[in-house]
Amino acid sequence: MGKWAGLALWFALAWAFAAPAAAQTLTVEWLRVEGAQKSLPDAAPVRARWTSANPEAPAHLELPRHRGGHWLRLRVDADIVGSEQRVIGVQGARVYGLIGYYLPGSDRLTLPSLVRGNESLLLRPGWALPLPAGWKRADTAYIRMQGEIPVVLSVNLSTRAEFARQREGARRFTIAAYAALLLMTLAVAGLWAMSREAVYLYYLGYLVCISVYMLMMSNWLEVPEHWASQDVRREAIPWFMATMTTVFQIAFTVRFLDLPRLLPCAARVLHAIVWANLAWLAVLVFAYRATKHYWYLGGNGLLLLVIPTLVYAAIAAWRRGAEYAGYYLLGWTPLMVFAGLIAAKTFGFGSFGWDEHGLVLAVVLESGVLMMALTQRAAARHRRALLAKPART
Repeated sequence: MGKWAGLALWFALAWAFAAPAAAQTLTVEWLRVEGAQKSLPDAAPVRARWTSANPEAPAHLELPRHRGGHWLRLRVDADIVGSEQRVIGVQGARVYGLIGYYLPGSDRLTLPSLVRGNESLLLRPGWALPLPAGWKRADTAYIRMQGEIPVVLSVNLSTRAEFARQREGARRFTIAAYAALLLMTLAVAGLWAMSREAVYLYYLGYLVCISVYMLMMSNWLEVPEHWASQDVRREAIPWFMATMTTVFQIAFTVRFLDLPRLLPCAARVLHAIVWANLAWLAVLVFAYRATKHYWYLGGNGLLLLVIPTLVYAAIAAWRRGAEYAGYYLLGWTPLMVFAGLIAAKTFGFGSFGWDEHGLVLAVVLESGVLMMALTQRAAARHRRALLAKPART
């Protein structure tokens, strides 16, 4: 009896002490490397160090702009075996460009793709850097990334199954959102076909442009390879569509809120912002190669400029009796908040993926609210037209 009790105690103690070893804590070091160094900076001093609070928590990094790029060194405090199918998850605030990845203990550079196949770029879960042979505690992994803009990163140890779950959730979410958006686009097209009013045409243009942008960023709509180079197809064309979305949004706002009559100064300011966006689009079209590393900063800067202007114009128009300004504020305000958060990310401010999901949801909700307003507007116009007809005798 004593023998079996001793064995049971031994197994219990072994399990108790071995269990914590399976939980690895990740440490990320930002290295001080000057210039465009290509070899591994093994002896480079450490600028800053982040350690996850627990094995499940990510390490949150804030990296400033640095023309030479950033080198990150990663360590774990316990071995990881290859059979665990673990990955290094890197999620970022609109991180542009490729990253270089050196497997633990290896000096061979790999360039992992941001997305695979039909994965969403807009709702992407980030990079999943593989660990096919596991990770020994004595080995270090390295990541090299661009430093053209400030970035906020979240780095953690995850599993392939968790990333697959995130991708599937993003796919289902976008299917439902785009189905609703398509129905509302067709409805607005019908309203414009019946009335031929510019306000419906501008809103139709907005819906088409934002739908194309979101479909491209979700990797559901692709430009043929023979039309343009990869960076033009993946960056320049979506930027073009996003800017045209802003142009149509402003044009719709001016007409829908009757700003030339109620707020002529605000209408002139918004018209000037429209022309500024069109001029910046001309730079994209004719000087993309020379400006591709910072063009989106100008575009997002214009977006951050127009958001408070639109909010002010809508509130002022509502106070001056604009008939549908309440609908506008109810529909547009959440969308502009999420769009502003995403635009701010390109300047190094913001959180992580929840605001991309919020943007998609806000687009659908905004379209639904504005559809109610436009339908009521069309019905009121029809009633006025009937009342204006002379009575038959």
